[in-house]
Amino acid sequence: MSAIFAAGGNPLNFLEQFGVEWQLLISQGVSFAIVATALYWFVFKPVIKASDKRKQEIEQGLQDAKDAKERLASAQAEADKKTAEAIAEASKILKSARDDAKQTIEDATREASAKATEIRQRNEEQLERDKLKMKEELKSELSGLVAEATEAVIGKVLTDQQRSELASIASKELKK
Repeated sequence: MSAIFAAGGNPLNFLEQFGVEWQLLISQGVSFAIVATALYWFVFKPVIKASDKRKQEIEQGLQDAKDAKERLASAQAEADKKTAEAIAEASKILKSARDDAKQTIEDATREASAKATEIRQRNEEQLERDKLKMKEELKSELSGLVAEATEAVIGKVLTDQQRSELASIASKELKK
């Protein structure tokens, strides 16, 4: 290039030797700069801005997904904890219910046994009373029968006082 300047002419004349017109080249350069500037301000800048916005939305979505995943893991851990607590509580309640049922059965068994003993005792007492009553009735009837038999055997010679004494003696003998 220094050789071209040294030759003293127009420095852009060498371009003409290759078929390039420098005025056209400059006008095309200016046109390119204008189009490039217009494209930058009206196309590339809004596209870059939209791309950055979309990138932020994607990053925000990824962050939200990460937060949701952490919250889900936390909620799952809490649910597992509450489930374990509920199972433990259910076990306690079930054990308590079993113990209560066992105690109720034991109490009912003791009560039924006591009632059965009481009923048996009352029945034995009633039986004893009935037995004594029957003995008294039997004695009374036997006394009368002995008196009648004696009267029939001896005849009607006995007085009422003798009959009474005879019945009393027979009654004493029967008691033995």
